[in-house]
Amino acid sequence: MNGYVEFESPEGDPVVVNVDRVNFVRRFKGGNEASALNFEKGNYVVVKGNLGAVTKALVEG
Repeated sequence: MNGYVEFESPEGDPVVVNVDRVNFVRRFKGGNEASALNFEKGNYVVVKGNLGAVTKALVEG
């Protein structure tokens, strides 16, 4: 799956993200346990992990 990264939602469900579609990553409200991946048109998905871990996974693809 080149260009895709699999994360986990805060509830434990698998979430597959196309790296090319992510505009930016921000900390999700409620602490450092979750990050929000923002896509085009303001849509976002929340995944487990702090900013460092999530951005590292996106860079490594």
